[in-house]
This record gives sequence, structure tokens and C-alpha cells, in this order.
Amino acid sequence: MSDPPRKYRDKEAFVTGHSGSTFYEILLLCMVIPLGLNLYCKLRPFFTKDNQSNTKLLGLEFVTLLLPMLVVQTNLLDNIIAGHAMLLSGMALLSLLVPYQQLALQKDMNMSRNEIKRPTFLSIHRSSVYLLTTIAILAVDFPLFPRKYCKTEVCGYGWMDLGAASFVIIAGWTSSLSSSDNAKGGTSTGPEMMYYRAAKKCAPLLLIGLIRLITNKGLEYQEHVSEYGVHWNFFFTLCFMEGFMVVWKNRMKHVKGIPMDGIIALSTMMTYQFYLSAGGQEFIENGMRSCSSNPSDSWSMCDVMYANREGILGLVGYISLRLLSEQIGRFCLVYTTSILKQQRLLITTLALWVIHLVLTVGLQIPTSRRSTNLPFIIWALANNMTILSFIYYVTNTYSQIYDNKPLPMPCILDAVNRNGLAVFLLSNVLTGLVNLTLDTLHASDTKAILVLFIYLGLVCGATLSLDKLLTNKNNR
Repeated sequence: MSDPPRKYRDKEAFVTGHSGSTFYEILLLCMVIPLGLNLYCKLRPFFTKDNQSNTKLLGLEFVTLLLPMLVVQTNLLDNIIAGHAMLLSGMALLSLLVPYQQLALQKDMNMSRNEIKRPTFLSIHRSSVYLLTTIAILAVDFPLFPRKYCKTEVCGYGWMDLGAASFVIIAGWTSSLSSSDNAKGGTSTGPEMMYYRAAKKCAPLLLIGLIRLITNKGLEYQEHVSEYGVHWNFFFTLCFMEGFMVVWKNRMKHVKGIPMDGIIALSTMMTYQFYLSAGGQEFIENGMRSCSSNPSDSWSMCDVMYANREGILGLVGYISLRLLSEQIGRFCLVYTTSILKQQRLLITTLALWVIHLVLTVGLQIPTSRRSTNLPFIIWALANNMTILSFIYYVTNTYSQIYDNKPLPMPCILDAVNRNGLAVFLLSNVLTGLVNLTLDTLHASDTKAILVLFIYLGLVCGATLSLDKLLTNKNNR
């Protein structure tokens, strides 16, 4: 029987030390979302005739939306780039060959319960990111997952680098819709209410972060220390970010016509980037994990900072990314007509890509997930904005063809959208259980794809059941 410590070291080495891929290959992978959605829209009418069973509609959703998300995150296609390009081209060609059905779909045009609060295209983007991340966090532990898609160790473009940043971006876009009325006048509350709201948002995230820390250390679960640090994890980042946003929105007076969130975010990131270029990047990449050279010395706040510098300094990048996302959300998504929205999405997307190329090609600043630097947050925004623009085009085309009726949310995506935190927690628990009971490092491709299918089915089935349970409870 293999020595457990060596097993954990092997698994840690398996997911660390990678240099990533290219930004255009990552963008190509993400195109599976709008292309799958377009195919789903074309085929959906065939599955909603004569009150056919919802099971068939769920099957269509799984085949056109979820299955491609799984396939692109494997090496089942020998030549990764060419194989994925052929897969996506095939999906696009099939979509072109299948015409939109001109049949009336009144029986199937129920608006999503989220449509009032969040437009369908944004909900589809949100739930798709959740599902892509759900698949990736387990797939990365198998040899089936291409190593260049792992999180980058220092600089570069990793498929999994986008996960945390996308969560922050989506939170900013969603918040821009709910806070658009308050943004006009900048309403504020008393200190007691402000601290209560901050505690209400932060407490669950802090608790989950502590539980994750304790279980990882207690079970000697493999860790990627250069991801966030020795003790830090993404839940702590979310906790501090949400607390900051509550205080910021309460104290910040918005002035009509002045994009304060964007100005503060960009000013902060330029200052942070200057620090990184002046030596901060070197400290993050190669600094010691303790202020003292003697391991027996008691820990101080300095030691905590050194041990978790990626997570703590990364707060600057993630909070700035959240502010910038809200600013973009107010510009592109709030109080705009269909044509104006499409124009603003396109202009903003192009501007972000130009800025990213100026930073990386012109100024030679590498993209670094580890330090959450300026090129990284601009890249994350540009990539997400590109996919959001394509999703909007698909949903808007559907709406125009069917008398301005919105695309009904796909059932699985709708359930995931309303229960995002539960999905994320369940996927983390199942990933841990798989790693503790199965030697993923030496699993064959057949075993890996089987496990991933079962895992994805369990997550989706549990999410649908939870959503139905909560819906029935609310209707009582």
C-alpha cells in the first residue's frame, strides 16, 4: 500500500507548476456556452410539441449544454485546439442547418422567475460559469484533464484561473442591477444597520472558509499553496470582499454622470500594479512563508501575511474587479434599449481586449493570476464580456423571432442559477469524497469520464430536487 504522505505530495505536484495556455484558446473553450445555447434554442421547439415530457427537454439540455462543457475539459480529442475547434464548428454548423420553428410556443413561454430581477442572458452566463467550474474542480484531478488548463503557477492563461474571477465579475454585474436605483442618489443607513448587513453577508462565507481550512488540514487533503497561501481560501476572499462592498455602498456618495466605482477601481489597480512592478511580484512569487528563519518561533501577524500573501494581496485585485464589474454592469445592462445594450456590450468588450493587449504586448506586463494583477483582471473581464455578448445575441435573436417573448431558462441552468452556493458547496464535497476514495492520479480515461458523468449527474439531480423542494415550500 502506498505511503499516504507521498500520495498527497504526488497529487499536489500534479496540479501545480503549470504555465497555462493562450488567451485565445481559453476563449475558444468558452465559446461552447453560446454555441451550445444556440443549438438548444434551435432544437427546443421539437421537444415542446404536444406537451411532451420534461425528461426529453432535460435530455436535450444535457446533450447541447452540459455535455460539451465536459468534453472541452478533457483530452478525448487528440489534438486539443484542432479537436475543440472541430467540435465547436460542428455545433455551429448544426445550428445553421436547423431552422427556427415558426410554430407558436405559448404553452412553453413561461418567464423565468429570475427574469424580473435578472435578465435571462445574464442568468445563463452565471449558471454556465457555475457548471464549468463544477466540472473543472474534479476533472483537474484526473490525467484526462489537460495540464495546460490548470491554474498557472506564476504567469500565463489558465482555464481554471478564470473561475474565481468570473464569480466576482458575475456578482458585480448582478449587484449593478439590484442597486441601480440606489446608485442615483447614494442612499446610506446608520452604522448599526451597516454592520449588521456586513455581518449577515460575511458570517456564512467566513464559516465555510474556516470549515474548508479545518477539513483540508485535518484530512491532509492536497493543497495548492501558491493559489491563495497556506491558510487562505476563496471563501475568505469573498467574505472580505462582500464586507467591503456593504461599507462602500453605504458610505460612497454616487454622483450622476461620474463613474466613481470605475475611477476608484482603476486608480487602485494602477497603484497596485506599480507596487508589483517595483518588486511586489517578486515577493509574491519567491518570498518566504515566514518572517522568521526559525520555524519554532511563535507566529505573528507578519508571519500570517507572508504565509498567505497571495490571498491577502489578491484582495486588492478582486475588490477592484468587483467595483469595475459593477460599473460596467451599470453602463451596459441598466436602463438600455436592446440596440443600445448590444452596442455597449460590443464597445466595452473591444475596449477591454485592446487594453489587455496594450498591457501585455505593449508594456510587456505578464498576466498573473497569482498576484491578481491589472492584466489579469482586464483579461477576466474581456473574456467574460465576450461570452456575455454572444449569449445576449442568441437570446435576443430568439426573442425577436418569437414576438419579443424571452427565451425560457433551461431547467437545469435555472435551478443552478437560483442555488449557486449550494451547487458550489456540493461540488466541493463530492470532489473531496472522490479524491479520498479513488486514486484519481492513475485513473484511466474510461474510469475518469464515467466518474465525471456520475458526478455531474448527481450535482444536477440534487440541484433540481433542491430547487423543486424550495419552490414547493415557498408556494405554500
